Amino acid sequence: MSRSTSPTAFFFHADAIEGDGRDLVGRRSAGQSFLRGYLDHAADNPVRVLAQKKRDIETFQTVARNLGSQSDIDGLTLRGRDDFTRFGTIFFPGPGYLDAAWRRQHLDVTACSLVGITHTVSTKRVMDSLFHLMLQPIKPWDALICTSRAVQSVVQTQLDQQVDYIKAHFGASRVTVPQLPVIPLGIHAADFAHEPDARATLRDTYGATEDTVVVMSMGRLTVVEKANPIPLFMALEEIAQATGKDIQFWLVGWASTPDEHQLHMDGAATFCPSVTVHIIDGRDADIRRTIWSGADIFTLPVDNIQETFGLVPVEAMAAGLPVVMPDWDGFRDTVVDGETGFLIPTMMAPASGIGRDIARRFANGTDGYLQYLMMIEQQTVIDMRSYVTALTVLILNPDLRQRMGQAGVRHVRSNLDWTNVVPRYQELADELAQMRGAAGVDGAGTRATNPTEIDPFALYASYPTQSAQPTVTVTHRKPLTAEALHLLDSLNGRHLYRRRLLPDVQTLRIAELVAQSGTTDAAQVAQKAGVSLPATLGTLLFLAKYDFLTIDGLEQNNARIG
Repeated sequence: MSRSTSPTAFFFHADAIEGDGRDLVGRRSAGQSFLRGYLDHAADNPVRVLAQKKRDIETFQTVARNLGSQSDIDGLTLRGRDDFTRFGTIFFPGPGYLDAAWRRQHLDVTACSLVGITHTVSTKRVMDSLFHLMLQPIKPWDALICTSRAVQSVVQTQLDQQVDYIKAHFGASRVTVPQLPVIPLGIHAADFAHEPDARATLRDTYGATEDTVVVMSMGRLTVVEKANPIPLFMALEEIAQATGKDIQFWLVGWASTPDEHQLHMDGAATFCPSVTVHIIDGRDADIRRTIWSGADIFTLPVDNIQETFGLVPVEAMAAGLPVVMPDWDGFRDTVVDGETGFLIPTMMAPASGIGRDIARRFANGTDGYLQYLMMIEQQTVIDMRSYVTALTVLILNPDLRQRMGQAGVRHVRSNLDWTNVVPRYQELADELAQMRGAAGVDGAGTRATNPTEIDPFALYASYPTQSAQPTVTVTHRKPLTAEALHLLDSLNGRHLYRRRLLPDVQTLRIAELVAQSGTTDAAQVAQKAGVSLPATLGTLLFLAKYDFLTIDGLEQNNARIG
């Protein structure tokens, strides 16, 4: 591994890593993994660390020793008078730089670069922090690492609109924006290596024979912040009925709330009664390390804008599992479609008046964050027919599972292990140091609108395979009754979070019109239902999400999957 020619450091805060008394969430898991990877592969001695207080540096010393680092530690505080610019490039664990940019003003602004990293980009706090970041004295040699191309698109869209607002409101002729390099998160691939002994023990524990096909997922059990499981439940039930295979689904995770836990239990019982479902607590460290060895296939039906990168399919590939993931945000950067698994087409509503209303309600506090997520997620479709086909192919073909699993192991070790990712941080530090030396000209942007109130279907348009168009054609699959809709909404989160696009009577009317026509398009349905075209299109996506109709042109080429 080549060593960086310019100095690097990172900002340490205990809340950014796993620890006693802190909830296990993706950003902390990623932060813990990065810290270990940095200490293992940055090849810096001493290790340079910036923190708010001296006490934090002392905490870091303990953490570093517990992670096995024997390097000396050069620590400085942001709150004191320390000249932290001698550290060169400083990596922060979140999208902001705290007040480092302002403090740098009193030092040598060309001496150091500030680099943040994206995790979730959909919260109001993050949107606001990006806007406030633009009002700080950032420089062209600062950066914000995006973990995927899709996230880079989101951040670029936000920054463009923020630049436009600043120009229009303040009369600025130019606005400096940070660099937006794409560098993926990494893992320690060896931690997830397949363990034959663990496989036998786990399968025996959950009653899985050698003929049983175990499909697993991993993550927080939340229909509104991670993945709505009902489409997957439906797909597994259809496959079990069609193939007669003994299928188990290991739902590995931990519920955000008791209500969420109950939704998952009731959803499994209602929509896949032919499949044995085990809800396994993924907070247990031993479970998180070994559970992969007991499974045969990994999938997670993520349909949520809160997800930005997604470490779990990377971990699954490192464990030798083929993965079936939605063609959604960062997954398309990590899963090699047709080689390490399958990417399933997705569709979400287009930029429209409805999206602006959703953004406005979120911005002004009418809707909370969870309601905001719910409204977008319920108009996001993972193509059911392609999902069923991909899972069926893998369930029926153990040799294909083996080939794809081994391809995944090679892919992760070559591209997503910290051994290969940390040097990309170092290469970035060298590039930024060259920019500082050249003292380049600040960049600029275009357009203007409220930068924290962006239509989510425009902002996240790069996440799905495609956006729905007003000309979309749909085909009826099964009837929707008031009773079925009430049951569905009691389990998919719409009752729990009390947000829906249209009243039930109009949703049922749209479903009825599609059933009467057999095949029709959104414009005709909207005209007959007396509902706006955007609302009709959103409702059709909702119906397609739960397999009451199919969207022509969305289903991927099953021959490629097969």
